Amino acid sequence: MLFGYLFILYQCTRLSHGLVYDSVTGNPASDSLIAFYQEKGVLASCTVDVKPCVESERRRVDGTCNSLKYPVSGAHSVPRARLLPAVFYNGSYPRRSVSGKELTPPRLTRTSMLRQGKSIHPELTHLVPGFGIFMFSDVGSAHDTVNMVTRRTNCCEKEHMNDYGCTPNIIPDDDPVLRYTNIRCMNSTRPMTFQEFLCTNNSVPIPYATGTPSRDFSQIYNPQNLGSDVIRTKSGGLLVTEVEDGKTWPAGGPLTACPLNQPGETRCFRYYANTLLPASIFIVYFVRFHNYIAKELAAINPGWDDDTLFYTAREINIAASQQIYIYEWHLALQGEDNLKDAGILSKSWINPDGFKDEYDESKVPSITMEYTYAIRWFHLMQESSLKMYDETGNYLREEPMFNYTFRPGFLTKNNNINYATQGLFRQASRAADHSVSFGVSEQGLPIVQAALDITTGDVSKGRYLGMPPYVDYVQLFTNIKITSFQDLTKRWRITNEQVLLLQEIYEDVRDIDLIVGLWAEEPMKYGRIPATLASILNDDILRNRKGDRHLYENSKRPNAMTRDQLKEIRKVLISTVFCVVGDGVTEIQKNAFLTISPENPIVSCSKIPKINFNAWYDKNAQKA
Repeated sequence: MLFGYLFILYQCTRLSHGLVYDSVTGNPASDSLIAFYQEKGVLASCTVDVKPCVESERRRVDGTCNSLKYPVSGAHSVPRARLLPAVFYNGSYPRRSVSGKELTPPRLTRTSMLRQGKSIHPELTHLVPGFGIFMFSDVGSAHDTVNMVTRRTNCCEKEHMNDYGCTPNIIPDDDPVLRYTNIRCMNSTRPMTFQEFLCTNNSVPIPYATGTPSRDFSQIYNPQNLGSDVIRTKSGGLLVTEVEDGKTWPAGGPLTACPLNQPGETRCFRYYANTLLPASIFIVYFVRFHNYIAKELAAINPGWDDDTLFYTAREINIAASQQIYIYEWHLALQGEDNLKDAGILSKSWINPDGFKDEYDESKVPSITMEYTYAIRWFHLMQESSLKMYDETGNYLREEPMFNYTFRPGFLTKNNNINYATQGLFRQASRAADHSVSFGVSEQGLPIVQAALDITTGDVSKGRYLGMPPYVDYVQLFTNIKITSFQDLTKRWRITNEQVLLLQEIYEDVRDIDLIVGLWAEEPMKYGRIPATLASILNDDILRNRKGDRHLYENSKRPNAMTRDQLKEIRKVLISTVFCVVGDGVTEIQKNAFLTISPENPIVSCSKIPKINFNAWYDKNAQKA
């Protein structure tokens, strides 16, 4: 019911009387094609309605017209780009080994490559995977997960195992964990495709996606593609919020959207995604951060109307999130030298407040399938439990993280959001040391399913998404052609121990799954993540710079920031957000993605940089 309600609601908001474009091709839809879609009842799923683009307009909430040449490319529900062509067997089935045999089943692949247990990263905090999840929700989509959890829940039943939409992960009898249980299957579903909605007859499956493919903070400003009107108060540029027990929350909605809330837990977001716990926390804080910005702007410019306040606050909020994502989160993961080599940072880094005018109107603003898939590597850094601390850092207790998926009501009770927030920046993340936590590998949805191995699902999804082999990506980014298992050690960054494990699973080095290769690869020099993963993530940043004409660093975009305004954005850290709107946060380490240390000590929020909104002073708006 929940899935059906959300999907119907989503479809009903898709069309609004503009030029109708075909979602798959990106071209204007012909009358005959529109008639076909109408006859089949899929017009809203297969088309995007685009009002005429205006070169001087601000960034649209629906993502259209991010590119004037390709107006539909930034919209919801358009195909993602690919770095390499999809690889399937027999048209739409998981690729096979070079020899033609089926690949080792996903669960056995996972248990062979990743041991299960505790792990602590010496330098990175729990905030790293938490913020990564939240930023992914801008460009990713959870419809396949919702499909598995609420709609197609029976893929492990004998009569449904072979349904086309089902891709159950079989548990071997000698499974190292589940051998003593009666669990021999984990529910899993085939990724939904544009073909299922009759949007194309292309023989190669094109995965369906519901988020915008460029970074526009759609998880805050266009949730479920409902537009911004439903989340705005239409007064003072503010977003709709409610107050409960002295705390400000996004607008509440029916509890049917939060099926795992427990008795007494009544908070459920009306418009925003009710998914993973860290993402829910950041939704709360960035909604509050928008309203904080709007109020500061209104105090400086009392003559600004609601629209001016809303859109300016939105631009600042988007810019702040991207500043944190690119220049703090990625810096913690890759290091300065690697970001310079990738072209993300300037080689000199002398003028960090300067603009980066790299926009190219011929480029398409699009996330890649590889990005939305490879980000799953961060499951290795996800701890099963979140440690809860009080405001001064005293340890209180641990909470099982995955028990609070689809359950934002937990945050409103007993100051849980205060204590969980402290845990995000005080607790270390897991080390990516070829291991996985018990929660990720066995209890991904403990209240919903008896067993769910998220990392097994990662292997399976990669195959059903048509991801080419790992070695193809090594060659793409480095021009190193891997032709043998020995090359992985001699010419690349995989240890002999990991190569031996890979040889147990794969007949040929060209069979290695992308995600499994990323698991096996050692961290890059001067960095903390694999180089191949970094290359996929960096490609996303560079694509966004070149393809999104509204990027905050572009001095030539409509309503571009001044140099003084950009300097203020450059000051923003994730600790800035926590100090301004975080519940109970009065002290924090300046770089909250890195663990507390003598070099990165806990300091008062008074020492954390904040935006000086005087940079937005408008002399013509001083009378209300």
